Amino acid sequence: MQRMRRTYPVSLLILAGICTRCFGTIVVPPVTITGQKTAIEKQIIGEQTELEKDVWMISSAKTAEHAELDNKPKEVRRSMEQENANTYRAFLKFELFAAHLVQLKKDRVVGENNKGYVSNLLTEKIDVPEEMRKKYSSENADEPELGRPHRTLVQTVKEINEARTLAARGYVQNQKRANKAFKATEKDVLISQKEKYQQAALKGELIQGDDGKWIVKD
Repeated sequence: MQRMRRTYPVSLLILAGICTRCFGTIVVPPVTITGQKTAIEKQIIGEQTELEKDVWMISSAKTAEHAELDNKPKEVRRSMEQENANTYRAFLKFELFAAHLVQLKKDRVVGENNKGYVSNLLTEKIDVPEEMRKKYSSENADEPELGRPHRTLVQTVKEINEARTLAARGYVQNQKRANKAFKATEKDVLISQKEKYQQAALKGELIQGDDGKWIVKD
């Protein structure tokens, strides 16, 4: 199915260009937005298509939501600003690195671990096809072209895991604000969603069982 063309903000296009050219460290600027609980929950359970739609809808509602934010007590306002900065940064990271993650999983050099994160399988006790081990080897990491796959692998794992942490952090902040008795941590949220991420893995991709062993998804 042909995907509808979207117009992206200039700042995101610049970041994507930097990512494509050299895979240097991406610094996403903090952005304050509000009212994202639905989007956060969708990201945590891996509904990527719906997430992308929400990301771009959020910006259009930003102005109206600021009026609501201004009427909140200072402590609540600060909490909401922190939550929104975390989750929006997570959205940008997911958007920039989603395609790379798909390819890396297909090449079986990245898998879904049992803690809610993704793992670089070249550092795990698992047989990686020799062709892929060579392709993503760190031996040529400093070479402009030959080292690109390795840099892509390292950067994607780092950014996706940071994005998942930020999304979980925003979710925890949201829940604590709504319910003082909410005690779950970011780690708890990620572990609880591990099965959702693994269920979303495609056939042939690698997932890690509770016993630590890596298996191919049926």
